[in-house]
Amino acid sequence: MKSKITFLLAIVVLASCSAPKYALMYDHHYGADKKQSVAAKEVSPLAINSQELVASTSSEPAILAPSESTGVMVEKTYLQMTKLERKALRTHLRSEIKSYVSAKKADTTQGIHHTAGGMDNDLKLAAIFGAVGIVGLIIGGNVFNIIGGIALLIGVVFFVKWLIRQ
Repeated sequence: MKSKITFLLAIVVLASCSAPKYALMYDHHYGADKKQSVAAKEVSPLAINSQELVASTSSEPAILAPSESTGVMVEKTYLQMTKLERKALRTHLRSEIKSYVSAKKADTTQGIHHTAGGMDNDLKLAAIFGAVGIVGLIIGGNVFNIIGGIALLIGVVFFVKWLIRQ
């Protein structure tokens, strides 16, 4: 009887682990909004203003007149700039690079602190109760089978809670 219950429980656990977490939304990347960087939150220079969209029924392409709000226009190359303009450009680029590096360091240190803390609390509890449940079922006997089954159920509950938050 014990081996049948253990076999059934193993099948249920393996089947639940092999099922996809989200089956119908293939175009949405889960967790992407948690990991967005500072650069991704900035407005893209390729973004199109909905007020400027033009629809036409003719076969000719619509040509929009460039406006000042469409983006930054490059006026000179680096070699065509004067010394003062080059110096201003270099200082601006240095400040941008420093801000980018500091933002990256903040992201990586946050990840390091998260991993240094270890596993999530619900995942720890799921592992502990799961181990206690399996050991209780392996030991056998009426009392240990009951304790093992209850502990295994509690472990599954904590594991599901952890999976839902992922």
